[in-house]
Amino acid sequence: MNTSNSVAETDTNLQPSSTLPAALAALDDFLVIRPQAVARILRQLADQKDTLDISFGRRGGRIVTRVLAVNESEGTFFYAYGDSDDENAQLQASGENLFSCTEAGAFIQFVCGQPEAQTYEGVPAFKSTFPESLYRMQRRQHVRVTTPTANPYVCTVTLPNQKRISFDVVDLSLSGVRLRSTNASIGELSVDMVLTGATFDYQDMGTMETDLKITFIHSSQNFNNPIYNFGCRFLDLPKTQEEDLQRLITVLSERQHPA
Repeated sequence: MNTSNSVAETDTNLQPSSTLPAALAALDDFLVIRPQAVARILRQLADQKDTLDISFGRRGGRIVTRVLAVNESEGTFFYAYGDSDDENAQLQASGENLFSCTEAGAFIQFVCGQPEAQTYEGVPAFKSTFPESLYRMQRRQHVRVTTPTANPYVCTVTLPNQKRISFDVVDLSLSGVRLRSTNASIGELSVDMVLTGATFDYQDMGTMETDLKITFIHSSQNFNNPIYNFGCRFLDLPKTQEEDLQRLITVLSERQHPA
């Protein structure tokens, strides 16, 4: 299997990406901007103890957490530390952080700025200001699960110039996948571009091959150390592969939410 991207040292200089509004433009039909609605969704995440994936930093930092509490009057929310002290430190220093999760069958995504290190009920936690907006997609195909973080699944694709390159798989749904890379050579990929012959290595859960279409790009850009998140849609996925993918999603969901 191809080697995946590793997490690097704390990023103390990351600035919010000026390309973010354009990168999220494809999701405008699902935009939630009313503060009361944002607060309600965050409270639902806290009540349901839903898993929350946070991507950050120049070299692909990532933690899995959950919302602990929401303070609507202050416009802030608390969320738990991740398992890694190093990645917690990176997140605390990061100025732009991409949150993703699934709640009641809807895929939710939003961006927050640099968090504060706090405690909540005596436990170390992060505190962030509400996002100005978030995206909520209520469709069966958008039920997503996060993939393993310690030993990520890998997707290898063919670029338009015929070069083969590998990405870490961040999360999966029946309709698509989110990929991450720190390889600067892919910086010119664009929304609606087709990536052919994508092969997925799901480790003990097998492999899959399909074409992908880029639907979303989020670039936390530093000229020397870029990080790219790509949302991609599966193209012409055969029924048998869709059934295999559903089984994989079910297994991952059961591992994350054991009975």
